[in-house]
Amino acid sequence: MIETLHYFLTHSFSWVLSNSLQASILVILILLCKLAGKKHLTARWHYAVWFLLMMKLAIPWSPDSSISLYNWLPSLGWETVQGQPANSASSNTYTAAAVAHPSGDMANELKAGVFNGSIVSWLHLLASLWLCGVIVLLITTIRTMYKLSQTLKDEALVLEQRVLLILAHCKEQMGISQKLPLLRSKTLSSPTLAGVWRPRILLPDRLIDTLDEQELRHIFLHELSHWKRHDIAVNSLMSFLLILNWFNPLLWYAASRMRRDQEIACDALALTYMREAEVQKYGFTMIKLLELCSGQRTTALTASFSSSRNHLKRRIEMISSFKKKAYTWTTSGIIVVLALGVFTLTDAKQVFGKQPAFITPVEGTINSSPKAKGITIINALNTPVHAAAAGTVIAADYDRKAGNQVIVSHDGGYQTVYSHLEKLEVAPGATVSQGQIIGLLGSTGQSTGPHLYFELIKDGTAVDPLAVLADTAASN
Repeated sequence: MIETLHYFLTHSFSWVLSNSLQASILVILILLCKLAGKKHLTARWHYAVWFLLMMKLAIPWSPDSSISLYNWLPSLGWETVQGQPANSASSNTYTAAAVAHPSGDMANELKAGVFNGSIVSWLHLLASLWLCGVIVLLITTIRTMYKLSQTLKDEALVLEQRVLLILAHCKEQMGISQKLPLLRSKTLSSPTLAGVWRPRILLPDRLIDTLDEQELRHIFLHELSHWKRHDIAVNSLMSFLLILNWFNPLLWYAASRMRRDQEIACDALALTYMREAEVQKYGFTMIKLLELCSGQRTTALTASFSSSRNHLKRRIEMISSFKKKAYTWTTSGIIVVLALGVFTLTDAKQVFGKQPAFITPVEGTINSSPKAKGITIINALNTPVHAAAAGTVIAADYDRKAGNQVIVSHDGGYQTVYSHLEKLEVAPGATVSQGQIIGLLGSTGQSTGPHLYFELIKDGTAVDPLAVLADTAASN
């Protein structure tokens, strides 16, 4: 049980690390595209392109593609994971299946191959540190959310009819029928939309009597834009993804840029509900709020109106040059997002024709059974057994059922398994070439005579070795 937990911890950390590094490449590409298309992409597209990053971080599986960007990059995997190389995600599939169904020779193989040597390795220490960071940040986030929920319980409803009428008019104009309570806040310094399941708009107590009707209308249109675009749910998901990738500073920077683009996109949506003569006054409202409201930190469950002074300049520039098309889907934006998605939301795949060619590992009489995953090759004791293809040894140890066993990982998500060997000629982590001797044919484990039991695994699923060996022979 402990070994299984250790495996899942290191396997999860390896996946998060690899995915985080690939996401970093996507962040750089997004920033370059935003820079190149600064004047051609609308405010809506500048924000929408960040959803590619969220998809990359959130989706655990991506389709293989021969045009994926990662085909031209070095492997981002670890060389070893507790004694098992992890040069690609697919090379770990066989042992992952063994952990999920630890019975018989698979369980013993897991112990022998994956946990060969000391469990407390440097990778396990890094994985433990990562887990501690995740737990600490998760607890901190939950406490922040709890404090916010307690604060919301203590806030009173706004009862001024003039303010409620302005909010009702804005909701009607934006086609919003859902009830959104308006609260008078004594603790927040900036107008804020808070809550995922029960959203509420909070107005700082001092602003109710300070702002005129037009300024209140600007605030409501902005906060209702946050609600209409589901920004709080997006921010909550991004916060969770940052917790999992807390060690990557580039992702934290990307999240801050995403929040800035979110505010500008929100401004653009709010401006579409205003008359042209009112656009400039919206900018004045923003400046006034920045003077009155400062120092408030945003959280995953909130979306505030004001922003930093550094970000204000960019928002004012967008407002001053605003046109109705600033919140439309444009062809240039579609092209950028689709291109980035095709190249970065797919996994590396071997180009057609590059998959390994397999040879029969040992001469002899071949027997197969419909119920068996592999084939049996019968020959004399101590007959040399060769690697069916070039690859990396991920396990070489004794198993109670399979005897002396070697597992080799190959390109294209393949693994070959050699069981009942009399002697092992390789060690875990070794790189072998096709035809290299990896052991001697024997009768160890649960065996009734000298033979080799040979299995071929593709992406975690056993395939018929005879079919692949026949295809290889035909192609040659």
